[in-house]
Amino acid sequence: MTAPSSDQENLVRACATTIGLDLSPTCLLGVISNSALLAHYAKLVEQHTLPDTCEPAYEYIP
Repeated sequence: MTAPSSDQENLVRACATTIGLDLSPTCLLGVISNSALLAHYAKLVEQHTLPDTCEPAYEYIP
């Protein structure tokens, strides 16, 4: 991962403050990196279309 921009750092710090999380500066890069990974996964899920004929999964059984 490239170095995070100051906007990314400020956004993560602001979000942490909003939810009352004490975010250590040593954790900041990891949080930004993980957020980017999760955003990538979310984009993959959102791009997958399901036909209207798919039945919903009412119960999860591992």
